[in-house]
Amino acid sequence: MGEKCSEKINDTVSIQDRLKQVFDALGITIYQIAKELGENPSKFYNILNGRAKPSYDTIMSLLACYPQISADFLIRGHLPILNAPETNATLIPASDDTVEVPFVPVRFYASFVESFADGSNATEAETFLVRASVTKGHKRAVVIEISGNSMSPQLAHGAKVLAVPISESDWEYQSGGVYAVMYRDYFVVKRIRDNELLTRKYLTLHSDNPNGGNVTVPLQDIRGLWKIVTIVEAPVE
Repeated sequence: MGEKCSEKINDTVSIQDRLKQVFDALGITIYQIAKELGENPSKFYNILNGRAKPSYDTIMSLLACYPQISADFLIRGHLPILNAPETNATLIPASDDTVEVPFVPVRFYASFVESFADGSNATEAETFLVRASVTKGHKRAVVIEISGNSMSPQLAHGAKVLAVPISESDWEYQSGGVYAVMYRDYFVVKRIRDNELLTRKYLTLHSDNPNGGNVTVPLQDIRGLWKIVTIVEAPVE
């Protein structure tokens, strides 16, 4: 004959004992649990001492507040006591399939502007290794180091981003993304929201950080435009 339904539940360990094991595994006190659930600690003391049994609502509240608790253990007594931690990261094996991309560090901003003006290719002074798959389809890409926190939280100070040049004939159609913009003697990374190059002959550059401010740049002052396509390295904040 098949196994009886009552035999499928491990009754050798009482619900009170299972709760004790759960609390020990979590490493938290009855007072902490009661506080999290908005309950009186005496309720849990009575349960653990065998003077009361936990209600359905109490069990469901525990499982909702502490998703790491195994419902199968708490209700049926089947190990493990806690669920395996949820994976939120994946190991990516290192690859030799990398390419050297021209690199514009913060300290090189000024000389980059100067070299751009006289037509020299000073970006060859430094390079940055990037996975080949990241640069695929992006011609004449450069890696730019982010200076300051005006574009945080998306782009933190010190982050490196891959950028591709935009043809001057396409400047007026760029909007909604993050761009490196060279104008006059400045080189900045900002977001383009209001592109009025076609109608009013100016571009408004926005900071993602509310404290970063915005700047309006006339068309005649713009010397170069690069679209930021991806982050290739970023510090942990």
